[in-house]
Amino acid sequence: MTNNDALEQAISAALRDPGQASGVDVALLAAELYVVPTEGAPPAGVVLGRDRPLLLQGLVLKAGQQATAAFTRPEGATPVFGEPASMGMRGLHLLEAFRSGWIILNPGQTGGLVLSPDDIALILAQAGSAVPLSETADVALEAPERSPELLIARLRSSLAQGGVAAAWLARSTDRKTGATGWRLEVRGGSAPQEIRRLVAAAVDGLDFGGEALDLVLAPAAGADGPGVRLI
Repeated sequence: MTNNDALEQAISAALRDPGQASGVDVALLAAELYVVPTEGAPPAGVVLGRDRPLLLQGLVLKAGQQATAAFTRPEGATPVFGEPASMGMRGLHLLEAFRSGWIILNPGQTGGLVLSPDDIALILAQAGSAVPLSETADVALEAPERSPELLIARLRSSLAQGGVAAAWLARSTDRKTGATGWRLEVRGGSAPQEIRRLVAAAVDGLDFGGEALDLVLAPAAGADGPGVRLI
């Protein structure tokens, strides 16, 4: 399952049960969203937002607000703008770039979503230092050679309070620098801000020997994560 499939499923679940709305926030941050630059796809080597202003096609909402349009699939833009979306952006980056405006996701589709500036600010604030799940070839992940029993026990106890669907703890190694650390992947459960609080409580007072513990958030669905399964 891709991050975009997970986002579409999370939106459908939230439409059926508003209590699952926090799953949309997590999936949205991780998804690759597709947009339509107002001047077309940039030439090779030109980066929008760095070499040229990041200006994207949008729509006017019923109340008169101008909203930037984004889609979970490139072809979703065709009925709206007459052509597929030509540029992909991580959901997190889109929210950060347009945090002062409105965003409409999948306009004209059943699984559509409108985000106000307040909605965007809340999602980004709740995410905090927790990052959305994304694949990277620069980091190797594996189960620890020696299982950190105290850390595992405390994480299991703490995360169980947040209704987490699944969680994995792995050792991480940066292939470029050789730096090692820990990676905690959490699927589903409470809002990101609450998950972050529970993890902070679990690791309080533990000595990581100068290594970092990266908290990664992901939707509940998907293949098993790397490392030791906690829940």
